[in-house]
Amino acid sequence: MPPRNASLRDLVSPGISNRAEFPLRAKKSALLIIDVQQYLSNPENAADAAEKTYFYEEALPRAVGNIIKLAQAFRVIRDDPETFDEPTGCEVIFTYLQSATLTGRDTSLDYKLSGSKLAHIPRSDCKPEDLFLESCKPDQTTGKGDILLPKTSCSVFCSTNLDYLLRNLGVEQLVIAGQLTDQCVESAVRDAADLGYFVTVTEDACAAMTPDDHLRGLEGAKGFCRILETGQVMDEILEDLASGMKSTKLHHARHQGPPEQQPLTDDTVLAYLRDKGLAGAADQLKKLFGQKNKSEDM
Repeated sequence: MPPRNASLRDLVSPGISNRAEFPLRAKKSALLIIDVQQYLSNPENAADAAEKTYFYEEALPRAVGNIIKLAQAFRVIRDDPETFDEPTGCEVIFTYLQSATLTGRDTSLDYKLSGSKLAHIPRSDCKPEDLFLESCKPDQTTGKGDILLPKTSCSVFCSTNLDYLLRNLGVEQLVIAGQLTDQCVESAVRDAADLGYFVTVTEDACAAMTPDDHLRGLEGAKGFCRILETGQVMDEILEDLASGMKSTKLHHARHQGPPEQQPLTDDTVLAYLRDKGLAGAADQLKKLFGQKNKSEDM
């Protein structure tokens, strides 16, 4: 396990290191939610809904449900009151289609050539309440608040200052979710990898028009990222959180004498998570602790 405060990029040994050696670190991570918005996530009419049954009734509901879980967990860790004034990572970033003009003249050439839907994305006067799904929308009033980045191209890195923003936040690991797996998600993955980010795609928090499109997107992205499920992403973040708590406790014990609180155990870590509103995540971590204890007893 790399030192907790080290830059992950500096720990890469060219030709030797692999992506599996760099699990998610809460302080170095951000969740990027791509194009989950009314304009793209709701059917235009009955014919559209009937034609794209898999997308609207299976793929997207599954992805949105998992995105909500991830966003809630990231926000809880990001807004920890004990480190509220510090850069704690676990940023939540929404990127979505919206023009910066009233006419859409700033929309990318690719979108202008890709049919009426993409040529006429929401304009600059579109109200926030008309942009996002009621069940999955940015929260800019709680804690440190989510980050919003309107885009006018397939890759978020081409038409926003996302790279600049992530570097200012100290983010090195990007967790990507959203739609479409084989289009905007895959484009973001490839660009993020080329810009020097450790990328994780949350497979069950992404959606495409067909199962084949989804698999094709994952196939195209796999050489540039790790592909995990929502539960695995949660496990890594919570494992890191637990590890950080234990490291802090050990530091106090060594440098400031015996801590006043009770010794940090697996049970106190789980209690901490539940107190933060992460009961489901705590249950997942409890299973991991149980598996580890069994392996240690063998």
